[in-house]
Amino acid sequence: MAEPVTFTMPSDCTLRTAQALRTDLLAALEGAAGLVLDCAAIEAVDVTFVQIVVAAAKAAAARGAPLDLTNLPDAAAAAFRRAGLAPHAPFAAAVPAL
Repeated sequence: MAEPVTFTMPSDCTLRTAQALRTDLLAALEGAAGLVLDCAAIEAVDVTFVQIVVAAAKAAAARGAPLDLTNLPDAAAAAFRRAGLAPHAPFAAAVPAL
């Protein structure tokens, strides 16, 4: 089986760059066996980042390809938690502890 494609996320993952990021992620996913998002360079992040990652994961799943995150900075993980999601695939809703 082919190796997943690694996509290096830009430093700015906010609403300002959302459209370009969406386009780039869909292009990276085209024909890929899977997609790994290397998040080490992320410096600015907002909930738009979370929405794009979740949408990309759904697009990957529809193609039968996994999507994973690596080198997730604290700010990006916090954006997932603020959105009520786990900061890792499959991005399920965070369930509070009893």
